[in-house]
Amino acid sequence: MGREEVKTITGPNGAVASSDFAIAPQLIYAQPTIEEVSKGIWAIGGYSIWNCVVIDSEKGLIVVDAGDSEEEGILMRDLIRKNISQKPIISVIYTHSHYALGAGKMVDDPKTALIIGHEKLNETVQNNFKSGGAIAQVPELGPVLTARKLIQFSNFLPDTGDDALVSKRLRVKQDAFLPATKTVKDGEIVNIGGVDFQFFTEYRSDDYNLTIWLPEKKAVINNFFWPGTPNLYTLRGSTYRNPTEWRNGLRVMRDLKPEIMLSTHTRTINGGQEVFDAISKYMDMVTLVYDQSIRGILHGLGPDDLRYFVYQPKHLGEFIYNSQAYGEINWYPQAVFYHQMGWFDRNVSNLQKLPQQEEAQRLVTMMGGRKKVLQEARKSFAKKEYAWAAQLGNYLFTIDPKDNEVRSLLSELYRTMGQISNSFIGRAFFLSEARALEGKEILPRLVPPTAQTIAGDPTFFVDMFRVRIDPKKAENTEKMLVFNFSNGTQAGLHVRRGIAEFVADPDSHYRPADLTFTVDTKTWADLYLNAATLDEAAKSGGLKLTKGSLEDLKAVMDLFDKFDPAQNYTIPFTDSDF
Repeated sequence: MGREEVKTITGPNGAVASSDFAIAPQLIYAQPTIEEVSKGIWAIGGYSIWNCVVIDSEKGLIVVDAGDSEEEGILMRDLIRKNISQKPIISVIYTHSHYALGAGKMVDDPKTALIIGHEKLNETVQNNFKSGGAIAQVPELGPVLTARKLIQFSNFLPDTGDDALVSKRLRVKQDAFLPATKTVKDGEIVNIGGVDFQFFTEYRSDDYNLTIWLPEKKAVINNFFWPGTPNLYTLRGSTYRNPTEWRNGLRVMRDLKPEIMLSTHTRTINGGQEVFDAISKYMDMVTLVYDQSIRGILHGLGPDDLRYFVYQPKHLGEFIYNSQAYGEINWYPQAVFYHQMGWFDRNVSNLQKLPQQEEAQRLVTMMGGRKKVLQEARKSFAKKEYAWAAQLGNYLFTIDPKDNEVRSLLSELYRTMGQISNSFIGRAFFLSEARALEGKEILPRLVPPTAQTIAGDPTFFVDMFRVRIDPKKAENTEKMLVFNFSNGTQAGLHVRRGIAEFVADPDSHYRPADLTFTVDTKTWADLYLNAATLDEAAKSGGLKLTKGSLEDLKAVMDLFDKFDPAQNYTIPFTDSDF
C-alpha cells in the first residue's frame, strides 16, 4: 500500500478520508428522503443506515424492514404517519435479521399483524442477541467478533478532527422484535391486503435473505445489491460469504426483469434497462472475484499472492456501485482459499514455523538490529512505501510492544494508511489502531455478553463456559458439576482431565454429580463475568450447595479462565437505551 495518486478530502466534521468517499451521496440516501418510487410504493432513506419501504394496499400498509431498535421503529412509524398515510400498518416483512428489531413499535396491533421472514429469521435474531449482535458460526467466539465489530463501525473514533468517523457508530438500544409469524418458502406467493408478494429465499448474502417481488409493479426489494462492491469478507470476522450464492441471488433478480429495484442500503434504481445494467455489472464483479480467485489457486497461488492476482476490467471498476467504499477487493480472495483449502498453502516451509516473536527477533538481528530496521522503516514511510514500512515496524513491535519510538512510527503510519483507505472499514481499523498506539483508546480483545443476556439463557452459557478451561490446570481433575437454575432449568459440566463436557441432561449422564448447587440466574451471570466471587455468591444466598463443599467448587471453578472486569468493554448505550 503506497499509492501517491490517492487524494484525500476533509469532511464537515474534520475527518480526513480518501476522495473516493465523495461518491457516497450518489450511492445512498445521504440526506433524509421520502419518495414515492411508483404509485403506492415509497422509499424512506437517510434517517438511518438502512432504507424502509412502504407498500399501500386496500386493507392497510405493508412495511419492509423495521430497523435495528425500538427507537427506529417509532421513528419510521411517525414518518409514515406524517408523510405517507394514516392507514394502519398491518404487516412487516423482514429482508434479513439485521433490521428486524423495531416492528413491535411500528405495527398497529402486534398481536394480529402479519410478520413475514425467512425460515431462519427467528433463530438468527436470537443467536445474534446471545453473541452480542455478531453473526457467529461459532457462538463461543461471539465476544471476539463483537469487539472487532465495534472497531469496524468506528466506535473508537472521535466525533470531530482528522480521525473523526465517516459513518455511524454501533449502538445497542432497546429492541421491539416481533418474531416472524409466517416464514415463507422459495417462490411462495402471499397476498397481503390485496397485493401479491412473491418471495425468494434460496440464496444468502451476508445473512439469510428474503428477496421480494411485486409482480404488478415489476418492483424487487432485496439485500443483495449494496452501495459498493459486495463485502465478500468482512474484517470483523463472520461466517463464510459464498460468492456463488451472492451471484445467484443477484441473478434471480436480474431474470425477473424488474423496472424498479429497492435495496436495504442503496438509492432506488428506476427503469428496466438501468436496473438490468446495474445488476449485471454488480453480479459480474462478484463472479470475477470468485472465478479469478479459483483460477489463481489452480495456478498454484497461496492466499498472500491471491490478493494481487484479481484483475478488474475497466468497465467493471468504473461502475459506481462497484466502488470499494465499504470493503476492498484484495481482502476477498483469501477467504475463498481458506474456505476450501484451509491454512496450508503447499509451501512446506510453513509446516514448521518459528513463533512470531522469535522470527521477528532473528530477522531484525539479520537486518542490522533495531536501530537499522527503525531507520529503514522511516525511509520507506517517507517514500510512501507504506506496506513495507508497516511490515518492518511490526517486526519491532512484535519484539517489544512498549517501544515508544516504534509505537509513534506505527501510529503515524497507520493514520496515513487509514486516511487513504478506499473503504470505511479499512479506515476504521487503521485509525483505531493508531489511536490505541498513542494511548487515546483501549481496543478490546473481546466483549463479553451482557449480564441480562446470560441470565436470559443460563444453560446456553454453561455450554459457552466450557471453552475457558485451562488444560494444564485441569489435567489431573475429574469432577461432575450440576447447575440448578432459579428459572427451573438444569445443566452440567463434566470436568474431565483437561476438557469440560457440557451435559444438557445431568440425570442421564454416566457420571453422577460430585458437586450440585442451586444458583439464581443473576448470580450465575455475575460469576460468568467475574463480577462476583463464589464466596460472595454463597454469602448473598444467590448460590447454595446441595452436594459437595464450597472449597471444592472454588477449586474446580479456578480451573477456568476469568474475564478481567477492569478490561471489559461494554457496548455503549444512548440516552434512550435500557
